[in-house]
Amino acid sequence: MAEALAAPRTGPLRLVATSGVSGSGKSTVAQMLVESLGAIRIRSDVERKRLFGLAATARPDVTQAAQLYGSAATRRTYAQLDALAGTLLHAGLHTIVDAAFLRRDERERLRAVAAAHGARFTLIECHAPDEVLRERVRRRQRTDNDASDADLSVLAMQLQRREPAGADERPCRLDTNVDLDTLRRNALHGLGIA
Repeated sequence: MAEALAAPRTGPLRLVATSGVSGSGKSTVAQMLVESLGAIRIRSDVERKRLFGLAATARPDVTQAAQLYGSAATRRTYAQLDALAGTLLHAGLHTIVDAAFLRRDERERLRAVAAAHGARFTLIECHAPDEVLRERVRRRQRTDNDASDADLSVLAMQLQRREPAGADERPCRLDTNVDLDTLRRNALHGLGIA
């Protein structure tokens, strides 16, 4: 395994952003791509908490949540994602950034990071029916072992505020309400690999 990880990368350097509302399957897709590409994943839920000195699965109290999820913290988190992605690309590593990317300007800044490092950028926009989204969020809350703090009210807010990717962003739109083998195949096809 060490030899495989240390082997020189083949093919173009890639930066992939998985985008979507809570429960859309972006973390599942990101993990599949990590395994298929030998990439490094950066996850916004983890990095946001790291910036505030919290463990990934720690649940913030009301005061912490107001600080963690305010607009200033969100800007700081996305700036950190961009910086980390740039560091990994500079090291020649395929990189997957797993975040909501609900706003076009967030996606454009990451696209600029890819361009600055000569990496191929792919935006994978994850979708599922609203009831599937709600059930996934409820299930994640019941198991309480994930970095995400999103609940149904967060999902509702995201559905209202998201800025879907425009055609000029050339997103790979991925229906995640399929079996895992089909999802993996479709994700790789979206990258032009399968």
